[in-house]
Amino acid sequence: MNPDLYPNSIAHLISNFDGAVLLPHMEEFTATSRIWNNAEQATPALVVRPQNTESVALALRFALGQGMPVAVRSGGHSPAGFGTVQDGMVIDTSGLKTFEVDPASARVTLGAGWTWGEVAEKLEAHGLAITAGDTGTVGVAGLAQGGGIGWMVRKHGLNVDRLLSVELVTHSGEVVRASQTENPELFWGLKGAGANFGIITRLEYQAHEGGLIYAGIVFYPGLEAEHVLTEYARLAQMAPEDLTTQVILMPAPPAPFVPAEAVGKPVVGIVGCCTGDLQVAEKVFQPFRELGHAVADLSGVMPYTGLFHLMAAGSEQGHCHTVRSGFMKELHPDFIPALVKACVLEMAPTQLVQLRVLGGKMARIPSGSAAFAHRDKNFLLLVSNMSPSREHLPDLWYETERMWTALEPFMGGMYGNFASSREAYKVQETYGLTHLERLSALKAQYDPQNVFARNMNVPAARSVLQL
Repeated sequence: MNPDLYPNSIAHLISNFDGAVLLPHMEEFTATSRIWNNAEQATPALVVRPQNTESVALALRFALGQGMPVAVRSGGHSPAGFGTVQDGMVIDTSGLKTFEVDPASARVTLGAGWTWGEVAEKLEAHGLAITAGDTGTVGVAGLAQGGGIGWMVRKHGLNVDRLLSVELVTHSGEVVRASQTENPELFWGLKGAGANFGIITRLEYQAHEGGLIYAGIVFYPGLEAEHVLTEYARLAQMAPEDLTTQVILMPAPPAPFVPAEAVGKPVVGIVGCCTGDLQVAEKVFQPFRELGHAVADLSGVMPYTGLFHLMAAGSEQGHCHTVRSGFMKELHPDFIPALVKACVLEMAPTQLVQLRVLGGKMARIPSGSAAFAHRDKNFLLLVSNMSPSREHLPDLWYETERMWTALEPFMGGMYGNFASSREAYKVQETYGLTHLERLSALKAQYDPQNVFARNMNVPAARSVLQL
């Protein structure tokens, strides 16, 4: 960055920019430059919050003209901290909040600035929903770019399986639209590797039915973990596709619904989301409420938004998170005993482990329909540790690596949205070799200089660059 040009260039940017331009000396800067994972914070040179697509393009041209690295932030939930960058520009898309819904066709057009909790609330009034991530503060565009494993993945597939079209700004500042009929190869790449090709500003979805669901969480004592996990895995794979579930292994929180004698002790929580007829849904989830001696049972009928409120602890800003994750095609007979030993019998007070059962519609959609490469995987594991203090980072990583060392031999492939900074190099594990070749050609076409590098970064194909 040329310091002689910078002040004049900043003045030009501010005078022509529709939105906020935040610099380090401004009162708002510290708060707006923060991301969800405090373990991966950086100090950007400036943060911009454009209000429209044209200002996104203007900000990008400014950054490139100054030789500044660029990070794009949607909800800022990337465990690897991809939503920020040291001494560069953060383009915060939270101001892009157009919203259009056609109740008759169930088509929804969203600005990239919405979070999935906000979208769920707005669609609830129309009896509609779009399957989305675990917590309500996850950004619309960020989730989609990695594929989007959500609360209704077995019923409705990935989040990107509902995607109809995308508008984005490319490295050259050009505004491009992609769909099945317009730039279809780019559209394919955006559905799983989207952060590599531009800044998404608008997304169009085919929503599905919403309304009330049967959902919630049931906690069992850690002493019953091996039995509960074994039966859970068996039942969850056999369950109707209306039910999507995950298991959480953690110390029991100091919450009103947890008996005082259980607080801080290991628990196994089974979280479920069941759509369709509510009486049928209750019966579908009932076996998961009878796996042992429940410590607490928070399951029942609720709106889809209620599930986000139930998982609100995952939205809290300012904590440090250390994360490892991986897919499994099948459960090896030794996996659950290894999981119990590493994550229940030796549980740290900072631990949160998630095991999801996938399959259903996600698996039935052809693997070539999107850049997401793991439709054949039936399980997704995430191991993590969390603390409000950066002083505890060495201990957090020690515990995470301890668990991961025991469980990594069972893994095969990685979910890009869960990647940590220690896994950012695992591009082939994320996309698979066949998909990666197609993505590399797209990278050479749409971002040959790798302007968009803060992601699970796809290398540009050399053969294409030489043409």
